Amino acid sequence: MQTIREPSREVPIIAEADVVVCGGGPGGFPAAIAAARHGARTILIERHGYLGGLATAGLVAPILAHTASESHTPIVEGLLKEITARLHALDAAPAWEDALQEWGIRFDAEALKYTLDEMCAEAGVQVMFHTQIADVVTAGDAIEAVIIETKSGRQAVAGKVFIDATGDADIAFRAGAPTTHGRAYDGRGESMGSFFHLGGLPELTPERAHEITELIEHEMEDGRFAFYNPHFLGKNTQHQDHTSANMTRFSGDSDNAVDMSRGEAYVRKNVWELVRYLRANVPEFAEVYVQQTSPQVGPRESRQIVGPYALTGDDVHLGHKFDDAIARGSWWIDIHCPLGNTYPVHLCTVECPKGADCPYWAAENERMRSKAELYPPQGDWYDIPYRALLSVKTPNLLASGRCISATHEGMGGARVMGTCIAIGQAAGTAAALAIQKDVPVGQLDVQVLRETLRADGQLV
Repeated sequence: MQTIREPSREVPIIAEADVVVCGGGPGGFPAAIAAARHGARTILIERHGYLGGLATAGLVAPILAHTASESHTPIVEGLLKEITARLHALDAAPAWEDALQEWGIRFDAEALKYTLDEMCAEAGVQVMFHTQIADVVTAGDAIEAVIIETKSGRQAVAGKVFIDATGDADIAFRAGAPTTHGRAYDGRGESMGSFFHLGGLPELTPERAHEITELIEHEMEDGRFAFYNPHFLGKNTQHQDHTSANMTRFSGDSDNAVDMSRGEAYVRKNVWELVRYLRANVPEFAEVYVQQTSPQVGPRESRQIVGPYALTGDDVHLGHKFDDAIARGSWWIDIHCPLGNTYPVHLCTVECPKGADCPYWAAENERMRSKAELYPPQGDWYDIPYRALLSVKTPNLLASGRCISATHEGMGGARVMGTCIAIGQAAGTAAALAIQKDVPVGQLDVQVLRETLRADGQLV
């Protein structure tokens, strides 16, 4: 490979903070708000022009795992409950009590962008939009600063504690902290997907809607569409004048720019193939149109930090509890085929229709879970231990969201947004407390952290 040599240069440190949160998604925005509310000078760095991560940039809805498994008992409150109430005031989400009766919290992505702007401003968070993190500067094992690229050029942001909420453990990786990637067998993570909204919808009877969904399913069986389910009529958002479909699938690494570029074009092509088919073959959909595709394809898994403890599939399935619990999760081991196989393939389980035609299944089937072994106990949850947020090497780094320390199976449960928001609130609170008490994040008294989270309305 040919290379070029960049000239050395001085990079200006344009900002310094107690806590630097890298990534403004479900693991990042609650971390920044919590840290700032507890008195830490906080900077939140986000590559998009808005916060929310896949909740906004991915149109992912609803927010999952706010209640215990197969129940209406809340397991995440705190900032998530506050955000839901603020969205409800904008007619952009149900009331909290109503949301507890549903499988997820429906919301409007545009209202969430605005709400998070308000909450960060009120807390005193310095938000840096349109800012890409390019590198990390270390002193020994600790992080001193992150190097950023913006329209203003190459600059640096220094801090005392750094929270990696990038989703891909970019900060940990660039700092030289140990990370894992996907499943142990071949390093593959779950496949990506992309939500999309369709407008121009007709009024359909339930019977006719079922007929059309079956029509799409038959076309999938014949190989016309590369979707993993036929439910294009799904409406998971607060406003019901458009669909919110989660059907696309693409196998690739979200920490690989080539894969991400291919994935974006691939899923858009899939959506337009569906719309063309509906217009041409289903009379009621002659006026259907693509209202919006998500601004970015949605990764589910890539890199995780290596912490003193890694959340496991058994933790999820058996509802394990921990003395250092700082958040709760209830989503199940929901592993979307890492090879990107589509209908009739959905989950990576021993019952997979591919069977021995899949090299992973052929090698690992004796150790694979059945569908019955994917779920936490009914009415229960599993804990996220504080140790899963720590790095075994980097003393001033915390992970949040879907790059915490977890196995492939553990991440299959912990990656959803309700859990990530709870983890984020804990990470930001821990960072602020460590600053106050002048201790490394790994030496923070976790019981003090738990008491603080409870005082802030969180369930731990």
